[in-house]
Amino acid sequence: MQPQIRALRKAHPLLHPRGLGGKSVLTGGLDALEFIGKKTMTVLAESDPGFRRTKTLMERTVSLSQMLREAKEKEKQRLAQQLPAGRTAHYGMLFDEYQGLSHLEALEILSNESESKVQSFLASFDGEKLELLKNDLISIKDIFAAKEMENEENQEEQGSEEKGGEFASMLTELLFELHVAATPDKLNKAMKKAHDWVEEDQTVVPVGVADRGEEKTEEEEKEEKPENPEDDRKEERRTKTVEEVYMLSIESLAEVTARCIEQLHKVAELILHGQEEEKPAQDQANVLIKLTTAMCNEVASLSKKFTNSLTTVGSDKKAEVLNPMIDSVLLEGCNSTTYIQDAFQLLLPVLQVSHIQTSCSEARPGAGQTPPS
Repeated sequence: MQPQIRALRKAHPLLHPRGLGGKSVLTGGLDALEFIGKKTMTVLAESDPGFRRTKTLMERTVSLSQMLREAKEKEKQRLAQQLPAGRTAHYGMLFDEYQGLSHLEALEILSNESESKVQSFLASFDGEKLELLKNDLISIKDIFAAKEMENEENQEEQGSEEKGGEFASMLTELLFELHVAATPDKLNKAMKKAHDWVEEDQTVVPVGVADRGEEKTEEEEKEEKPENPEDDRKEERRTKTVEEVYMLSIESLAEVTARCIEQLHKVAELILHGQEEEKPAQDQANVLIKLTTAMCNEVASLSKKFTNSLTTVGSDKKAEVLNPMIDSVLLEGCNSTTYIQDAFQLLLPVLQVSHIQTSCSEARPGAGQTPPS
């Protein structure tokens, strides 16, 4: 992890999404689990000591949307007092504007409902059937736990660059492997828009430098004036300010992350209710790991491109003006990947309950078993 991000998180612990879990943030989830009963909550724990770690992880990720919404509301109150002109580069507000919070909350609800169904199923089984089911659920959980450990160990390696077309093809292929009828149209569109503006701005020069070029004579301007209107628009983009690039960077990260959360939410719904063909939950978990990894790498790559663009455009700015913008983009890029990873962990009970339902259907063909409510 970059030194700037470590320093910022030490100074501002609220910016670290992993530091906000626990009973003080979301007591409702714990109350619901207590209502189900201690017996059902310890069924897996009896044979799997690592279950408590997974349960703690889920409690922590459930509070993510609440944390983001509270941060957004505080920023709205602050901005209301300042009466700012136009849009502001606040990640939380932009993330909500692109419906990221709505989809994250919906995914949390779906995850909690699935977790309750898993515990109800486990409480209704006994003997050999229960042991076989526990082993299956633990094998699914182990795949998610391994991914969590990998995220913690390999954060510095994120950011491998994929071209826009290659990323779109990869997403489509992985969703096809999941056997769900989901298309990544919105996510691909957001990714393309982000890549397009940052690639166009690779030739951006600071406004001060552009102003010095205005001293040319009329004849020189006529000679250099492009005949193609499209070329003329490219020339206009050369005067983009560092503030505008910063705003675009934060907005792009918020939009792309929101679309990633939306995609994972839709995948979760389709796994439960709209699979075209049944696929083993363990296989789906491995495909989801590839999908999440591709999303995180793409977001990390974008954040690096944004900081490079800021450095180019702000080359004439003082360090105390430019560095906070660069640090902010790096931090939000890192947080974006964390939000995507946490959303992925919310899919664990979804896959588990899907596996249970499939197993019951196969064991009792024609009759099936109605999931406990």
